[in-house]
Amino acid sequence: MKNIDQLKNHFSFLSLVCIMLFFCFRAESQQNIAWQKSIGTTYGDEAIQMFNDDAGNIVILGTEIHEDFTGNLRYYLLIAKYDVNGNEIWKTYHDLAYETFSVPVDYYFGQHFYTEDNGQKLISIVVSIGQRKLLYKIDDTSGDYYSYNEIYSDTYAVDRTGVEVFANQQCSFVQSCYGPDSLIVQKINPFPIIGFDPIAWTFELKQNIRTTPIQGHYDFNNQDITTDSAGNVYLLTQIERWDFQFCTDCGDAFIDAHCYIFKFDTSGQLIKKVKLKTAKAVVSNMRFVANHDGKILVRIDDINSAVTAVISSLYFLNEDLTVTHQFSLDRQYNFIAADHDDNLFTCTNVYDINDPNIKGLSDVLVSKFNSSGVLQWKSYFGGSNFDYPKGLVLTNDGGLAFFANTQSTDFDITENHGDQDMWLVKLSEHVTTGTQDHSVLTGITIFPNPCSDVVNINHLTEPIHIVICDPNGRVVIQQIVDPADSKIDVQRLMPGMYFIKGTDKSGRTFTSKMMKL
Repeated sequence: MKNIDQLKNHFSFLSLVCIMLFFCFRAESQQNIAWQKSIGTTYGDEAIQMFNDDAGNIVILGTEIHEDFTGNLRYYLLIAKYDVNGNEIWKTYHDLAYETFSVPVDYYFGQHFYTEDNGQKLISIVVSIGQRKLLYKIDDTSGDYYSYNEIYSDTYAVDRTGVEVFANQQCSFVQSCYGPDSLIVQKINPFPIIGFDPIAWTFELKQNIRTTPIQGHYDFNNQDITTDSAGNVYLLTQIERWDFQFCTDCGDAFIDAHCYIFKFDTSGQLIKKVKLKTAKAVVSNMRFVANHDGKILVRIDDINSAVTAVISSLYFLNEDLTVTHQFSLDRQYNFIAADHDDNLFTCTNVYDINDPNIKGLSDVLVSKFNSSGVLQWKSYFGGSNFDYPKGLVLTNDGGLAFFANTQSTDFDITENHGDQDMWLVKLSEHVTTGTQDHSVLTGITIFPNPCSDVVNINHLTEPIHIVICDPNGRVVIQQIVDPADSKIDVQRLMPGMYFIKGTDKSGRTFTSKMMKL
């Protein structure tokens, strides 16, 4: 009995050590996370988007479910602002449908802009609600609702003084038009000098060849519009080309879609238009990543040359629309940001059963590329469940922040309020130094995988400390593995997925997934 009691005490001590070591290793695995916040309720919450304010603070948009005055559960728009240290500046909730006199239907958010009204700084957000498109305005200092106004295009921009630019497409002759064959760009001045007409200028362009009778076909597909500090207007539009005016089998008639950037001066004159790419997809995604200091950065998401995947391509232009250089990335990235040195920071969701770095059903992948498109580093963040990014920003202290939906409760996620939360993460400043992460052990593999009795840690050059965890984060095995004897006995483990982490004496680590049969 004494031996049994001693064994129990010894096992309890080892369990305590394992738990302490596990949390130490978990903290070390999060060395690139400066701070994080799980935001939400016990219900399902939805992250929508994030952006910086003028002072470099972080603004987030999301939805939460709360009771209304009748006791019924309803979705409310959450808008919150945090400083770069994670301190909450303000948080407000909005009944958007009620405040804009709309029926309570789903609403969708587009771009954001900073505007002023009588000296009051506003955050203005494009919202599609029902059949309406609105510019929803809140007070930047408090987050309170301010006002809204109707807008008339998805391709829209407004500057600080309230000057608006729109791009629309329409049929020039409705009775014979099978798709929007005319482009219209307008600039709206809220303070007209002469008369009461707010339209400062209008530009129109019509296709010379009639479109084919294909339902849903677009000649013009406007994608994004922006202005520079001098008042020039830049438009990204896609123009589809067809070989025949009328056809019975138009599959062979479709040539391709041409991706263009247009530049207009302050009087609405077309200065220049440049074709950036001939797209393989019927409608590719085109967006402005940056437009500052005489440099323009455009992204185009389109099918790769092998027609096997959608990838993101970047085009760097100067202010006269000369393309200085361009390259394609390895995949499509949900969010791309650029610093003043043209380094690119990307964020996307990722799941690959063959990637040992992925912790769960879907992780957040954050990467850095230099101005030539060469990968500098990449980092994975998430837990063992579903994690999906909804935004990425650079912070004014040299770091990064991302905003995501998470259904996880473990690994990198330290808090969960129930169901799905909004996850706001600030990464440490050293993440953006542009150097490779030398804290990672490379070249180490496990074999066999899947395994049944024994797993080998291959390509070791020195002893490392191994920790094996189950999907709930519990430590099930830990031991020192030597290059001369790199076997780990896993016979006693139940069948299923496990996670292996190894750490050498310098603190460098490797991680891998292991399937136990």
